[in-house]
Amino acid sequence: MVLLSKKLYLFFIFLVFAAQNTITAQVVFNATISPGTIGKNETAELRLMVENARQVEQIIPPSLKDFIILSGPNQESGMESVNGVTRQFIGITYQLKPRASGKFSIAGAVAKADGKTLKSNLVVLQVTKTSSGTSQANSSAGFSGLSSLFAEPAVQSSFKDYIIKKGENIPEKINKNIFIKVDISKPTCFIGEPVVVTYKLYTRLKSESNITKNPSFNGFSVIDLSPPGNNYYSIEKLNGREYNVYTLRKSQLYPLQAGTAEVESAEVENNIHFIKEEYLKQQANGLDDMFREFAQTAIPAEGVQDEKVTLQSKPAVITVKALPEKEKPLFFKGAVGNFTLEAGLEKNTFTTDDAGDLKVAVYGQGNMTMVNAPDINWPDGIEPYEPQTKEQLNKLAIPVSGTKVFEYPFTVTKPGVYKIPSIEFSFFNVKEGRYKTITTPPLTLTVAKGVGKRPLPEGSNIKTNIKENFFETLFTNRWLIIVPLAVLLLAGLLLWLQKDNKIQIVAARKNLVVPLVTESAIELNKLAVNPLSLTEEKMASRDTRGYYEALNNEVRKFLADHFQIGLSTLNKKRIAEEADKKGIAVQTCLQIQQLLDDMEWQLYTPFGGEDKMQEMYSQADAVIHALNKEPA
Repeated sequence: MVLLSKKLYLFFIFLVFAAQNTITAQVVFNATISPGTIGKNETAELRLMVENARQVEQIIPPSLKDFIILSGPNQESGMESVNGVTRQFIGITYQLKPRASGKFSIAGAVAKADGKTLKSNLVVLQVTKTSSGTSQANSSAGFSGLSSLFAEPAVQSSFKDYIIKKGENIPEKINKNIFIKVDISKPTCFIGEPVVVTYKLYTRLKSESNITKNPSFNGFSVIDLSPPGNNYYSIEKLNGREYNVYTLRKSQLYPLQAGTAEVESAEVENNIHFIKEEYLKQQANGLDDMFREFAQTAIPAEGVQDEKVTLQSKPAVITVKALPEKEKPLFFKGAVGNFTLEAGLEKNTFTTDDAGDLKVAVYGQGNMTMVNAPDINWPDGIEPYEPQTKEQLNKLAIPVSGTKVFEYPFTVTKPGVYKIPSIEFSFFNVKEGRYKTITTPPLTLTVAKGVGKRPLPEGSNIKTNIKENFFETLFTNRWLIIVPLAVLLLAGLLLWLQKDNKIQIVAARKNLVVPLVTESAIELNKLAVNPLSLTEEKMASRDTRGYYEALNNEVRKFLADHFQIGLSTLNKKRIAEEADKKGIAVQTCLQIQQLLDDMEWQLYTPFGGEDKMQEMYSQADAVIHALNKEPA
């Protein structure tokens, strides 16, 4: 009876503790923009972050019609622990460039998280006609020089290619003197090995240029080394000619899966200004004097010729190799790079009334953002809690370098001497081409008997390893009873929903197929084998992640079969080429491209929820029917 009362008391304390955690870890949705004041030709970063949510289903950004979206939406997630308080966040970021000067209010965004609808705060951005004070030093030599022919004089090479002579071929002159080039640090790499991709605009002309499309990096973890449209330029020599070179975007990519990955193109709109040679001959003081007075002197319209052109970089390909299976350590968790490992106890001697703290630090360079906490073989008698993570990383280093510290709180129930075995950490060293496993020395701690007060580290979830009597074990492992029961109930509900949805889907498909019989027996034969069968099953079972994976695989297989393209070489460009050869309707081609874009977004971001599943299914079904109607 006393034991039962004690357990009820502890259970009550646990509920109070859990309630406190729930109150302190409220879900919040914040919007920030930085810097708060920029020049018209500068960029700002908009961050939409959901904190402390168990599941973020969707983030709907506000209207950004007053801005050019240079990059985004880019996914960002992480965890921070400050003074024992853990903060988890997930969200999206945008790099924005204003279309005009003035004061802009960006309305709150909407997010769906943990079954609730949240709205973020409004943010304000002040855009001045000139560069802001924080970047005044670069205003003349930066991207603003690229964006305006009449900017303040910059220290840059002065070329005469903007001078046109009578009868000169202008398209040929443009192609030769302004273009985008993609530099890739290495064409082949392993999963987790960084690749630096740089998009550069080479020019010998005077132009106003705006980035209209930033490449997306699906299948990679992305760290931007410089913001899109940054304000720095250099002079480079290419094929014996000098160019003013502006870095449009520079990022280091960490591949997440093996295969051939195509890095998308960047697009830049240019309004190029040419000066007619006969006008220059009228300037007695020479070319340099003319440009010093160019902003103040009215130039006759016949003296300047403008040409608008959109530049696009050539697609680049990166071949990603899988990590070798041979000699892969059993507990390898995907770390790639070069690392060292240290471990220590906050104190080696304490009582059963105190809480201990084991700290494991991983130092080095590599895919640090994806390094996970090592597993600890805890001895019997120690109750470990979920580790907390602190990190100090230099994300501008290539690869990322720094330190990740994992703190494992624990308690001890019985006095005695305990030995924590060596801790192992395995990683793949790219330079040496092999796996390495590093270890720490064993750690010993001495625990004395306390007065009986059991510690409970704040913000931790218990993992019990103690051999207790029947009632203690039953109470401690209550979740092992509750969770299976909940799973059984959920499984029964899902089976019922699956049966109901299958009936609806079959009825819907009958409605689609019946009228086709009268149109074409050939089309009916094409539809006899349902190309979206697995997708329908996943939709019926409400398996969101499995649904989008199945949809992506089945649509790609259908397109590969229809256009007779190998799956390994299937991409949007090949599909467009084959569709053009077959004379596929333009509207159908646009539907295919939109479907592929939407699938990539849903597949590689965590914001796609069930509300999009039916819409995506209808979209894919419409594309399949449209292609089956086309002549073979």
